[in-house]
Amino acid sequence: MRLVINVATPDPRLSAVRALNRVLPGKGDGESLREVLRDFPLQGSDGGQMRDICFGVCRHLRPLNHWLNQQLSKPLKASAQPVRLALLAGLYELWFSDRPAHAIVNAYPQLCRKLKAPWAAGLSNAVLRKASQITIEQAVADAPANIQLSLPDWLFKRWQKDWPDDADADAMARANLQTPPFTLRVNRQQQQRADALSALGEGARAGSVAPYSIYLQPARPVFQLPGFEQGALSVQDEAAQLPAELLQAPANGRILDACAAPGGKTGQLREKFPAADLTALELEGKRLARIRENLARLGTDVTLLQGDASDPHSWWDGTPFDAILLDAPCSATGILRRQPDVKWHRKASDIAALVDLQARMLDALWPLLNPGGMLVYATCSVLRDENDHQVRDFLQRQPQARDVTPRPEGATMVDAGWQLFPEQHGPDGFYLACLRKESGARLSS
Repeated sequence: MRLVINVATPDPRLSAVRALNRVLPGKGDGESLREVLRDFPLQGSDGGQMRDICFGVCRHLRPLNHWLNQQLSKPLKASAQPVRLALLAGLYELWFSDRPAHAIVNAYPQLCRKLKAPWAAGLSNAVLRKASQITIEQAVADAPANIQLSLPDWLFKRWQKDWPDDADADAMARANLQTPPFTLRVNRQQQQRADALSALGEGARAGSVAPYSIYLQPARPVFQLPGFEQGALSVQDEAAQLPAELLQAPANGRILDACAAPGGKTGQLREKFPAADLTALELEGKRLARIRENLARLGTDVTLLQGDASDPHSWWDGTPFDAILLDAPCSATGILRRQPDVKWHRKASDIAALVDLQARMLDALWPLLNPGGMLVYATCSVLRDENDHQVRDFLQRQPQARDVTPRPEGATMVDAGWQLFPEQHGPDGFYLACLRKESGARLSS
């Protein structure tokens, strides 16, 4: 007689609510969605459904909350936050997924019971049945723009101030409500982009701004990508490929990748400069390990240093660099479609501290650069204080620095560097500036 053991399959909806309860707590700061998802290793369609709900609720949180609040005769207690998240998850599935409405409506009362909130089963049934009769457009037709576009008030005002053409702020917000494209970087040491496009087949197209970028639709698991395990391809947004691509250095020069984790740009620099003396710097040991893992897949390595980019005296050996890439800590407001939880974690008060840190890093790293060398400053932000205003002020402090960014025709005019905005089927929001140290400049110690 054979013993059969039934192993319960994790419920993707329940897992999504539990993950969201850590990411979007009722009070206080939440955890990073990307980090939380590491604790929920669901695979296949269940994993896809769970991640879709998590990202979708975070993307569309304000309109979902807005309509739900209108349906409640009295606010839910703080202790009922998991129930609120379950209702938001149900609304998201009804309005944004292609799953059958009747299955969604029927699933969430039972989910409330699993959450040990049987009292909410009737509420869930009533709310979701009503929602199934309308569209999201009808649900928020009379709501203010910042609610429809699912942005915090402070951020929407900041975008309108930085980019006063209303179409710019609205277009950015709408682009960030979309699922981001799946973008790859071709390892130039292993193949040409044309060959990679041919191997990937239907649904693959070349990017327009980064020469080794490829867009793939629909997205595929990385293990299905030809050559991925051997380092022939890496997942990286097209705009994020530009800083390393535009960095100039001698073939065997000394290059520093500051704030290097998780290592995507480090790997790209090694692919571009295989003979260079390349150093990757990262503050946290845990993140340094991520760089090592990513480089191992590419079959390469670099010098890894743990240290603070704003305090070189703790790690610099005194030998200058021919080129420096500073992918600075920032608000991440250009990649909200990839990290939608950032909208609800970031605060207006965070920006001044980030701007100060970026300025200190720029000032600290600049003396480490050889005369004639290049420093590329980059952020995944669309806030001007972190970007062209930051570089404008730096250029005023450093008379030997010159902005030599190859800004393409048609790019948005800014005080310095190149500002990219998120495009629905294109790059993320991103900023970079190529800064050359005039040859007459002296190296400081």
